[in-house]
Amino acid sequence: MKSGAEKIFAFFGRNPAIIYLFAILVWSLTLAAKLLYNGLIFGFDYGLFHPDGALYSFRALLWSGQSESEAGRLVGEWYRSNSFNAQYQGPELYYRNNAFLWDQYSGRILYPLLSVPFVKLFGVGGMLVVPAVTMLFVLLVTSRIALNLKVPAIGYLAIILISLSTSIQRWMFANITDGLLLLFVSIFAWLVQRRSNLNLTKSDHVILAIAVIGSSLTRFSALIWISVALVFLVHKKFFTSVLVGGLALLGLAPIFLKPFSGHVLPGYSDKSLIEKIFIYPINLVKVTVFELGQLYVLDRTFFVFLLFCICLAVVYRHHNSSKFFLAVLIAVWLTGAINGVLGVNFRYQLPVVPLLLWAFVETFPKFLSRVRNYSD
Repeated sequence: MKSGAEKIFAFFGRNPAIIYLFAILVWSLTLAAKLLYNGLIFGFDYGLFHPDGALYSFRALLWSGQSESEAGRLVGEWYRSNSFNAQYQGPELYYRNNAFLWDQYSGRILYPLLSVPFVKLFGVGGMLVVPAVTMLFVLLVTSRIALNLKVPAIGYLAIILISLSTSIQRWMFANITDGLLLLFVSIFAWLVQRRSNLNLTKSDHVILAIAVIGSSLTRFSALIWISVALVFLVHKKFFTSVLVGGLALLGLAPIFLKPFSGHVLPGYSDKSLIEKIFIYPINLVKVTVFELGQLYVLDRTFFVFLLFCICLAVVYRHHNSSKFFLAVLIAVWLTGAINGVLGVNFRYQLPVVPLLLWAFVETFPKFLSRVRNYSD
């Protein structure tokens, strides 16, 4: 006689595609909870509209046909009513003659561009559509990987764990670029997971190139793709490595065409670029301590999940998922230290999440099997 739990597992085993419906259901509940309950928690902004998002919203309104003054007025009114900790300083702050902001964000065109249709329909609130859809995409990619590896039960667990994370919810549903960057990393994870030997086809290379270029047009992501290129290089996939690394470096061109020293460790604006290079290792240690400390205090479930996945990746480091996860984890931590902002609750490390999920779904069943064998 089968127990209730065994019957449930047997049902899901016979109907693996239900995981997609489960992902959509979890996403819907998470999105509804975020829309209904957001604001300040321990003084941290868990709202939907962040300071960075004001400029993205302003640009989307400009590209939808509004004048600078009208776009600034609409963003200002929206932020005064819907933001919690964002000190809106507009509208002149966001005008094109503000060289500092426009130089820094000049290459980040994709998120506001994709948001234009939704801004036309819903106003500034339409800026939340792209981030919400990207969160759903991440969960669906996790479902697809779990089905490819024939471990749907682990896929269910991964979806639940990642949806419970307040840190991921905090950034994925806000009007900023983080969600869109995760979409491109998710595409990469889905693409490469299907090729165990990393022999990508021509169409794979085209999709991969689009992901790298799209990331560069979303936010600074060069270190992510350079780390990916290095993993391909270790596997002697020279063409793929050169393609990814070359496009990543090409994406840096807009940064070097304009003054960029002020955007590297902006907290040390009185220091020269050479001085900042020497300050950087110290700042890296600070960022690491603050980020892990914040995760432990604010999001303990994800903190434990992250450390567990790192341990799994180290133990099963011969798997491609583990290699890419560890390489990109180092890359995003280095990226966070370049920005230099302390205590942003895993925001700059967020792009590693799709690779974390891939590594977990692939290696956790092997860990369970080893534990079972040991207990027997």
